[in-house]
Amino acid sequence: MRTSSITTFVASIGCIGLAACTEITALQQNNPGQVSASSLYVPANAQLLVNGAISDYECAHTRYVVGSGLLIDELSNAIGAVANFDYDARRLTTNATYGTGVCGTNQQPPIYTTLSGARGSADTVLARLREWKDADMPSGVNRTQLIGQAATYAGLSLVLLGEGMCSAAINVGPELTPTQLFAEAKIRFDSAVTSATAANDAATLNLALLGRARTLLNLRQLGPAATDAARIPASFVANTGTDNVNARRQNFSFLTINQNSFATVDVSYRGLTIDGVADPRVAVTNTNRNGTAQGTIIWTPNKYPLVTSLTPIARAAEAQFIVAEARLESGDLAGAVAAINTVRASRTGVPAYNGAGQTAAQIRATLIEDRRRELFLEGHRLGDIRRYNLALTPATGAPYPVGGGVYGSQNCFPLPDVERVNNPNIGR
Repeated sequence: MRTSSITTFVASIGCIGLAACTEITALQQNNPGQVSASSLYVPANAQLLVNGAISDYECAHTRYVVGSGLLIDELSNAIGAVANFDYDARRLTTNATYGTGVCGTNQQPPIYTTLSGARGSADTVLARLREWKDADMPSGVNRTQLIGQAATYAGLSLVLLGEGMCSAAINVGPELTPTQLFAEAKIRFDSAVTSATAANDAATLNLALLGRARTLLNLRQLGPAATDAARIPASFVANTGTDNVNARRQNFSFLTINQNSFATVDVSYRGLTIDGVADPRVAVTNTNRNGTAQGTIIWTPNKYPLVTSLTPIARAAEAQFIVAEARLESGDLAGAVAAINTVRASRTGVPAYNGAGQTAAQIRATLIEDRRRELFLEGHRLGDIRRYNLALTPATGAPYPVGGGVYGSQNCFPLPDVERVNNPNIGR
């Protein structure tokens, strides 16, 4: 069972959340209370280390959901603070806390350090697992299975870095483009699929396949993406773990919106209907509670009603949308409509899409809109805006009504100063 103490134990070797750090286990620390890398990275701790890497990713994922939603059109700022205004208005400075913040109850959601740390912890234990032998493992621990899990979560971290960051670096390496980050993610997922298959680990295999399908979608390799996505069972979902004790494992959307009133559901997601009735995919509630930013009212997403609500990492609906896009790209309009309707059929109160006589452009518009609604606050919208080259709303240069000034043009998080200043392989 994963607990917050696992991540504290893993993080105690130091620097695990800093993208500018070198190989984690080579660090020398002066704190006499710290656990040394030589005693931590041993086969007896293999399961613990993988659990810690998964916990790091889950925390980073929930922060990315909120942070990416706030940067674009899913959420709006509701707190009267200049740093929050800049986040919401798409005018982040490169020294802002999106680049340096760590998991906690954050007013400005951390992005770069949390995702880079998750990638680093997963890659580090993955390297150790490949060095160790099956005979080194404690009784009942399957090394091949752990390799699949570690590789999967390293890949997931890289996908979000690619979708959310304008650029990023790995292990003090050169500045990488999103395409290069997706290529790195595919390497991890290829390994994960092989290991999960060998270990007969269906849950990890499905998550790795869907992660690879998402990666291939971003790389515009739609045929292979659809092949992977078509293997995902209709019932598949992978959620973050959660509890009501540590902020790392609490639902960060609930903390940010319901509990602390730092943000509110954006007006573009309020009151949405389908065929004249309320759309259950984007059900929201007006609390009639004011935020501290002038004129803001807190609207909450019904999908996360509790601090212990699970946040999806990946699920079958995403797989069907990938299949739909591949069918559309190949000219199979009926197949694209059928995949869209597979997702709709899984939702009570959502009617089937009648694609008869629709053009490819019309079906694509429906697919994009259905993704916007079905995957609301699950960490997909920013990637969609970039992949489909969608117009930003409100438009760049439009007045920012909450804190003054105008909306900026950012559709990704800039490489932060913490990386640029500390990484000798990136120019300042």
